[in-house]
Amino acid sequence: MSKFFAAVKNGGIKGLKTVLMLLKVMVPIYLLVVLIKYSPVMPWLEDVASPVMKIFRLPPDAAVPVVTGLFSDEYGVVAALGGFNFSMAAITTIAMIALAAHSIPVEAAVAQKIGLPGGIMALLRIGIAVLTGIFVGWLGGVFL
Repeated sequence: MSKFFAAVKNGGIKGLKTVLMLLKVMVPIYLLVVLIKYSPVMPWLEDVASPVMKIFRLPPDAAVPVVTGLFSDEYGVVAALGGFNFSMAAITTIAMIALAAHSIPVEAAVAQKIGLPGGIMALLRIGIAVLTGIFVGWLGGVFL
């Protein structure tokens, strides 16, 4: 029985550390998104992003979680999504874009360290994200 309690204790400690790590990422991003959403920057951002977001059949304010995903991980995108009220189709499209192109600066640096061209890898992932976003946005408009 002592092995069981030790495993529960170790699992609980690891789980708590994981929760704290996720909170360190998600809370600041969520607060920043809420500040942007209610600031005078948001209407300007919507005007600038509207033509690009139309390509993906997304509302203009979807630019916030999409851009957040380019510079942070998937958890940052989830935190950014929490600040808005998107349809299921929009959430699915944003998630697929983020899965294809997330943490671009970090992953481009990692690619360079292992001998791959970081810039080309970043452009490739962004290109795949755009194609994925167009396709999933189209599917969302048809099925969801």
